[in-house]
This record gives sequence, structure tokens and C-alpha cells, in this order.
Amino acid sequence: MNAGATRRAFGLGLAGLTLAGCSPAPDLVGGERGRIARVSDGDALALDTGQKVRLVEIEAPQPDFKEREDQPYAIEARAMLNAVALGRGARLWYGGLSRDKYDRALAHVIASDETGNEIWLNGLMARQGGARVRTFPDNARRARQLLKFEAEARVAKKGLWASDFWRVRACDDLESAPAFALIEGALLGVETSGEALVRIEAGGFRIVAPATLGKADADLDIAVGKRLRVRGRIERDAPEIRLTHWAQLEMV
Repeated sequence: MNAGATRRAFGLGLAGLTLAGCSPAPDLVGGERGRIARVSDGDALALDTGQKVRLVEIEAPQPDFKEREDQPYAIEARAMLNAVALGRGARLWYGGLSRDKYDRALAHVIASDETGNEIWLNGLMARQGGARVRTFPDNARRARQLLKFEAEARVAKKGLWASDFWRVRACDDLESAPAFALIEGALLGVETSGEALVRIEAGGFRIVAPATLGKADADLDIAVGKRLRVRGRIERDAPEIRLTHWAQLEMV
């Protein structure tokens, strides 16, 4: 499939991603403009100004992961972003920390399509299964919207979600899980003192949520017995996941 045909195919899934009006991103701060000159993987690109960009709040499978081998769906994710983004005019938008240690822009990228509409590339990659949602305390402005897009792709087994490697894990199914994993289980208990984290047990989770973590998101019903989906980097010795912000948790 050539780039033009691929772009038309993705057009079927752009509802909610095309933006109009005076500001296409009123919740974000506008940044640099340029033309997308290169796509290096499913969540990274570069503008013709030379600015490298990391699509924030998502993470695509990585090619040549840690010099071993491509993660499943890495090449396809890069091709997906390349097909819809390369050569398009774009603007960067910021909702938190704007640069990483490599001087890459940490941005939401809104690109212009052939009809002049604006397309949110971060949302497109989540909704088409090209990336999973991965947020940070200093970059989670659109987390809940992206999580909804990710859920659509997962239910439809789009993109990476067709691969068993990326499945949502049970608490006793972590041996072959990626380092950053999505895990589902029952909430067994909640503590309010100590370091913020999620302890993973065979039967579910125990959350440690001190006051320093802040107030939980309004759509989180943190109650014992409820089922949760937790995402984060697994500390396998414990096992546990550091809890740095509430967007790591979803109700199931």
C-alpha cells in the first residue's frame, strides 16, 4: 500500500482526531512549527528545522530494542506514523515538560491533512494501535482521552494489540511481560503511608498512596474489591510498580 492509500485508509479512523476552530488545542501551549522531515519510529520524528520530537503520552514498540531485536509491531508502528505524517506541516503543542535530556521536544503534534484539517498524531497512534499510552507526572494532560482511544484499539485488536506479547497481563502472568506492562487485578487493600507504589500479588494489588501523591482523578473509584488496570515499569524482585501519578490507574 502506498503512502497516499495508507493515509486514506487511516482517514476512516480519524473521528475525534481532526480539530477545527481558532485553537486546535486549547488545553495545550502552542510551540514550534515546521514540516515533518523524518520519522524514526512510531513515537519519534523530526521537523525540517532540525528539531527532534518525541510524541508525548504514548509509547510505540521500539525497533532494535536495546540492541537485541525489534519489539513486536515496531516496524509496523514506524510505517504507520510515517504514512500519515511525513511531509506534512505540523505544530508542536506542550502540556508539561517540553524537553528531555536529549533536547528532544516532548510534544503533542498536530499536523495538517490534505483537506486542511488538523490531525492529532499522538491520538491517532493510540487509536490505531500503533502505540500504548505512557504518561509521566509532568506530562499527562491528555491521559484520559488517550486511554479511551487505546481501549478502542485494544478491543478491536488493532495494531500491536493483535500481538500476544502486548496483552494486558494478570498479576500472576508477569514472567515474559515487557518491562513497561499493563496489568489487571482486584484491589486488595489501600495504605496511605510510605513510598507511593502498587504491590503486585497473585490475587491482585495493594496500593500505597500517601497524601503527597495528591487527590485521585475523579473517575477513579479506589475501593477494595474493585478491579483495576495498572500500568508502569515492573520492579520484578518485589514485584511492584512505582506510583508517580494517578493516570497509571484505570477502573476495569
